[in-house]
Amino acid sequence: MAVWAGEGLPADRVSIENAAIVVSCTRYPLLIDPQLQGQKWVRGKEGGDLVAIQLSQRAWLKKVEMAVSNGQVLLIEAIGQEIDAILDPLLSRQFVKKGKNYTVRLGSEDVEISPSFKLYLQTKLTNPHYKPETAAQCTIINFIVTESGLEDQLLAMVVRVEKPDLEQTKEELVNKQNEFKITLSQLEANLLKQLSEADPAAILQNTALIESLEVTKKTSAEIMEQQAVAKETEKKINELREIYRRVAAEGAMLYFMLITLNVINHMYQYSLESFTTFFFKAIEKTEQLEEEEQRVVALRAMIRITIYQWVARGLFEAHKPIVRAQLTFRLMQKKIVTVEYTEREMLFLLQCPGKQEVPNPLKEWLPDLSWFAMQKLVELEGFE
Repeated sequence: MAVWAGEGLPADRVSIENAAIVVSCTRYPLLIDPQLQGQKWVRGKEGGDLVAIQLSQRAWLKKVEMAVSNGQVLLIEAIGQEIDAILDPLLSRQFVKKGKNYTVRLGSEDVEISPSFKLYLQTKLTNPHYKPETAAQCTIINFIVTESGLEDQLLAMVVRVEKPDLEQTKEELVNKQNEFKITLSQLEANLLKQLSEADPAAILQNTALIESLEVTKKTSAEIMEQQAVAKETEKKINELREIYRRVAAEGAMLYFMLITLNVINHMYQYSLESFTTFFFKAIEKTEQLEEEEQRVVALRAMIRITIYQWVARGLFEAHKPIVRAQLTFRLMQKKIVTVEYTEREMLFLLQCPGKQEVPNPLKEWLPDLSWFAMQKLVELEGFE
């Protein structure tokens, strides 16, 4: 996990679980990654050995053949719901042994497979529907960002702007903690290797092993002491960073509201990259205030209005009231707007259930639907 964090993987639990699946799965991983966080981690993980292609570009098959035969790491980006049938033998691992090597049929040619070849597939679609064959060929992994995970990422961004020294210290501590974990893991692995290779009959006379054990023990104790100090410092830094947690929560709430707008119209699509651009623009436009509490309130208000203005430019007039209502309801739900909010009343407003047990005595001027709704409304506290 420490190594993954250094490669650009978000630190939330879902991302860590996804990364564990990617590195341990036997089939080729297919990342559902509309926010491109999985793609960023794969690029950081594989480094300069990575070859990235898209199936829409020219001569893509030739690049696939080169990667397969040269043992490169191949990332196929932005695939749709249909994967080109030419790749089926590769995805299905239909390898044929010829002599000491294996080959795979790609198009009209048999291509020799290098043992070091690795393949990743990535799609930007939020809810793709793949054929059962694709699900059988690949390990499909959902890298869609969670609201809590995005909140932590936005918090780091906000603190980096508002308190750059604090965030730099935080990042240095995280890197140091990661290095400690990696060093301890390597020491344990080396010690176990030496113990497994040592002769049990002469283990007490093995001077090199005893010296290695002493060095490992001493280094481990030093690291544990430094870890304790680093954790205490990190705790203090986290307390100072929490002042801006509400700003990050505001941003995460707004983004997850935006990505639901495609239910209204499929053309309402918003990338995380574009969102963070306007998120930072709002921070830049906010008035500088000495009091941190006032600054936080001003940041939240400016982020809210900036994001709404950006989104409203691309909305049909009929949909703008819906977005404003959604925003208001979310603010009420999060207790940001100081009004009484109950889950039962909100469900009644959205669903308008009815109760048909009592007949409508006012049919001349009141429709049955309204009468039945009122019979259900009186069951709510305050409407008796």
